[in-house]
Amino acid sequence: MSEQSQTQQWLDKNKENPIVQFLVSWITEEMQRPLETVENIEIIPDDPDAPSEIEFVVDFADGSSATQKVQVED
Repeated sequence: MSEQSQTQQWLDKNKENPIVQFLVSWITEEMQRPLETVENIEIIPDDPDAPSEIEFVVDFADGSSATQKVQVED
């Protein structure tokens, strides 16, 4: 059994968080990728103080990456 990466541990630890639930659903359902292949996740707000859009960048073990932008609702 391989050890979980820091990113996978973070996803597991925060699985009740709505943002993490969105990420897990996007990765496993929409992209149909196993979470074990995730190496890094960047969460980039367009404005750190009052974001109107957040960009998620996910890097995978095979060297590929995926990006998703989400509008923030008030």
